[in-house]
Amino acid sequence: MSTGGGSSGEDGFKVKVGPPWITKYEKARIIGIRALQIALGAPVLIPLEEVESLDPVVIAQRELENMLLPILVVRWTPDGRVQEIPIKRLAWSPG
Repeated sequence: MSTGGGSSGEDGFKVKVGPPWITKYEKARIIGIRALQIALGAPVLIPLEEVESLDPVVIAQRELENMLLPILVVRWTPDGRVQEIPIKRLAWSPG
């Protein structure tokens, strides 16, 4: 599994707000939103043969694990700084 971009990449992108990995709260929100989209008929981004169940939550988890979702994580600080981070730029875990 890919670990994502971490703190900086070859094009100079750097995560400036929050940790350079995707948090458990961001994972939960992304999976929940994507599962709702799938349940409402959105196209699936992975072959259905790769998942063990047709449950929208399981499909959304596999899509996130494969970093296939074109989603931005928006992080902000109390002083008003905001950064939009593509999930492909975030590491999967802190380690």
